[in-house]
Amino acid sequence: MRQFRKAAPFLAGMCAAALAVPLSACHAGSGLAAATPAASATAATAPGTARTMRSTKPDGGLGRRTRVLARALAAPDAITVAEARVWVANSRYEDGGGGWLTEFSAATGALIRVIDSPRYAFTDPEALAADGNRLWVADGNGNALTEINATTGALIRVVTGRRYQFDDPAALAAAGGGIWVANGGSNSLVEISAGTGALVRIVSAARYRLNTTVYPPAIAVAGGRIWVPDGSGNAVTEISATTGALIRVIAARRYELNAPDAIAAAGNRVWVVNVNSPSVTEISAATGALIRVLTSFPNVPFAVTTDRGGVWLVTNRGEKAVDGTGPDGSVAELSAGSGRLIRDVSGMPFRSGNPGGAIAADGADVWLTDTNFYSQRGWVAELSAATGALVRVVTG
Repeated sequence: MRQFRKAAPFLAGMCAAALAVPLSACHAGSGLAAATPAASATAATAPGTARTMRSTKPDGGLGRRTRVLARALAAPDAITVAEARVWVANSRYEDGGGGWLTEFSAATGALIRVIDSPRYAFTDPEALAADGNRLWVADGNGNALTEINATTGALIRVVTGRRYQFDDPAALAAAGGGIWVANGGSNSLVEISAGTGALVRIVSAARYRLNTTVYPPAIAVAGGRIWVPDGSGNAVTEISATTGALIRVIAARRYELNAPDAIAAAGNRVWVVNVNSPSVTEISAATGALIRVLTSFPNVPFAVTTDRGGVWLVTNRGEKAVDGTGPDGSVAELSAGSGRLIRDVSGMPFRSGNPGGAIAADGADVWLTDTNFYSQRGWVAELSAATGALVRVVTG
């Protein structure tokens, strides 16, 4: 769990129990460890038994509250939405606690399952990417990718081995039948086949000016291109998702790239978060041309995602003091068309936050996760993409 963190809540509620799915052993060794049909069916059957607590009217602006097994959100790092499910990667690698994956219903917030069997090879899950009904999980410590059926939670395969040259894989993107991996331990990208798990290519030549060791690395896909920011070089590298060829390195001053960290893409636009400015640089995915630089943020933007109509940012004014005092975080929405600030959602549950967190969107809702500064308990918040209203908070 090495990503910096950003906002968090403190919510009271009822404890609930959940069922951790029992999983049997799988093939050992390196390379492609594919699950047998019988083993996959076993992993798919047992949903969680978490109870939910919902208010029948607005609860002081807090929306609905769902309380789940504490372990389900004990150390949230990454989040994504696939097949009407919200997936959260949890990692306690740094304090010896290992890693696991938690699955929630996107419709109700109910806990479906916690996946922590050794056969999934989770020791330090750091990044998630969805490709249809397939979910990919990057494990930084294990130098592996785990592929899961996003509908059933069944294990499909674990991809590992020296030939892949995984070196702390810490960011993922799916594009055109390929899964692209940014290595946090070396300045390189790895592409594997989403269909077979086979190695397609490794990109590491100096002309690409990759610097993925500026932690955490980031990667995005738009217009058949792969986009990778360089936080120390104030540049963004654009690569063909089809051939892996370098298209361009964008570093001109007019882009005002200043410690570009997070990145998101949709349609023919790319948005790059500049942590030191703070600002967001908007780029044409088709031509690499600068569209605009956005600077009107109430807080410093850290994490970014996109949906059909907007760009969503997790923001924070800075780290809190030891006693928890300090500025609050928020979630800002920008218009994908004009770049103007549509709304800034602040207050609970974005107070008492650690810098960091992650954000994802599915078109109807926006999901973000973080850890409470005081209790160190993880949480997931759901916002309406249409109104910005807080729908629910799921907390351990």
